[in-house]
Amino acid sequence: MHRNIWLKIRDFFVKHSKIIFPVIVIAAVTVTVAMALKLNQARTEESGSDPQESSSEGQYWFSGTAGENTDADAGKEDDTAGEGETLTADMIPEVPLQMNQEGEVSSLIVSYYDALAAGDMETLRSFYDTISENDLQYYKALSEYLDHYTQIQVNTKRGLDDGSVVAYIYYRVCFLNHEEEFPGSDAVYICTDENGKLYIKNEANLTQEEEVYITAVSNQADVSDFYTRVKVEYDDLMRENQALETYVAEVINQVQIERGVALAGQNQSQDTQTGEAGEAQEGGDSAQTPEPQPTETVTPEYATATTTVNVRSSDSEQADKLGRVTAGTRVKVQEVGVNGWTRVVFEGGDGYIKSEYLEFAESAAGQEVIGKVTATTNINVRAGASQDSEKLGMLTGGESLDLLAVEGDWCKVVFNGQIAYVKAEFVQQS
Repeated sequence: MHRNIWLKIRDFFVKHSKIIFPVIVIAAVTVTVAMALKLNQARTEESGSDPQESSSEGQYWFSGTAGENTDADAGKEDDTAGEGETLTADMIPEVPLQMNQEGEVSSLIVSYYDALAAGDMETLRSFYDTISENDLQYYKALSEYLDHYTQIQVNTKRGLDDGSVVAYIYYRVCFLNHEEEFPGSDAVYICTDENGKLYIKNEANLTQEEEVYITAVSNQADVSDFYTRVKVEYDDLMRENQALETYVAEVINQVQIERGVALAGQNQSQDTQTGEAGEAQEGGDSAQTPEPQPTETVTPEYATATTTVNVRSSDSEQADKLGRVTAGTRVKVQEVGVNGWTRVVFEGGDGYIKSEYLEFAESAAGQEVIGKVTATTNINVRAGASQDSEKLGMLTGGESLDLLAVEGDWCKVVFNGQIAYVKAEFVQQS
């Protein structure tokens, strides 16, 4: 459902010169409604949906205000957005952006970020009308890197219907073991249910009219200025310390990997339960109970694409193409088939890549652990004992890994279930 969402968000902000702190945009916008996702015309063309099939009857609070937002127009009820007429951006007037530092909306937003930093998935779930397991796993992985949020400021524009608002949030966030406060921003669509309770509406549940409306008000000058201010603040921070930008990119990469691993584990568990249920039905009332078979825990392994290669829905060149990975992309391996195909985690599900285009990482399964290493600062984790080797991720100061061996200036460690290396001078052995 959320395939390529980040790419759409990124392209939108690049186009409108409103690039903001990426790691939090991913986390907070993946499920909530970011204005950037509301590319209504493209979605209508892809789905082939009839714009008349909308839950809205075409009557809006701003009916009669299209074109000019004058006092005279405000009192009229003409046919600007009449019965059955599709809402378009030119019907939507200028909607002022207002500070909203008190009240239920701000309380909801503050509680939302507190829950995200704490990794409280059940509380996060309660804020939404619906939320996918895919998004919850991303939030859970992200929370492992967060300390707390500060300076949360909420600005709102009136929503399409009574009881709804588009909220534009500015905040600062602190990562674990980092003193810097990273500026960031987000946008959510907040509605009121039949009991008067506020909730964040999942972008997948937005009506066509809501998408058009959110896109229009988010392109207005005051919102553009809001994002420009955040971008300038973020850029200034990155210029002062370029290592922070690298750290942000590494956090994004690690969170995506950890989400994929978690989802793959859930899918495997569900498949196992389904298989056990099927065997029980086939066995009937047999007097003999089959002896339990020993199970082997498989340590996750990874592979790196050696070139840009297609990912397919099954192990055949005739299977549907799910997408592609570029050279250097790391994927989690679920199974290496004898038929020349490898099953990998792709966008939270199963995908298949021809094995000849993958370079497999050495597994840590069965390796003898001789101790621990703890990073004394933020350090790179590499696939080999060389600074030219592929960078697998980053170890934050204070984090530890299992130590397998010391090879000259490098420590051989276990990182995400595979063999990896860190510079010995930047870790403390124990």
